[in-house]
Amino acid sequence: MKIKNLPGIAMALMCLFACKKDDPVIESKNTLELLKDSASYSINGKTYISMGIEKNWTYTTQSNLKITSGENFNYLLVGDKDSLLFVREYSIKAPYTNIALSFIKIYNKNETEFANENNGGYLNYPKNKTDIFSLGSYKYSTEFNRSNSTSGIAFTLINQQGIYKSYSQSDLGKQPSVTQIDQKDSKFEIISLKKQESGYLLEAKFNLNVFDENKKLLKIENGYMRVSILK
Repeated sequence: MKIKNLPGIAMALMCLFACKKDDPVIESKNTLELLKDSASYSINGKTYISMGIEKNWTYTTQSNLKITSGENFNYLLVGDKDSLLFVREYSIKAPYTNIALSFIKIYNKNETEFANENNGGYLNYPKNKTDIFSLGSYKYSTEFNRSNSTSGIAFTLINQQGIYKSYSQSDLGKQPSVTQIDQKDSKFEIISLKKQESGYLLEAKFNLNVFDENKKLLKIENGYMRVSILK
């Protein structure tokens, strides 16, 4: 069988390859980079969807506070000299409701380094920055802003009814108003931590009890959050 128009076919193929070479290459962006921050939860059967999640602040404070005697029957608080409490806090905003979510961990000072982060203030950051976000289940630190003696998670919820907390009142001179028994069936679990181009994408599930100053209870249930961290 003879091919009569071989030069014409060759010319057509050359034109086709030239056109393909000049076409722009469209690269699909990684799905992980396209995921946006989100959160949802329910209170007393009503579902709340977040309007946004923001980084509040990062700070350190004294850990393992204890009462020591002071003048005129006042007491003083003394913390552990070799360790500190490190806190990263995020704000989950929903209609008429705001949650301040704190990731809390006690570090020995030799596990930290004095530095700044993303042009933020200088303080003692953990050398392992993702350690506080490790996969797994976490207790709610009912001694947060009190003795600061436990690592874990803390929630502060503000709505039209008032301020509700997952932890006890701050005065160490009084009996704790919220204890681990009050959070017996509560759970916070980090289920995913994935590296992005800038920072990490964290996913977590949660349920817990929060209380106002009169020990009025609100149950936060079916909680889920996805947030970019360490950007």
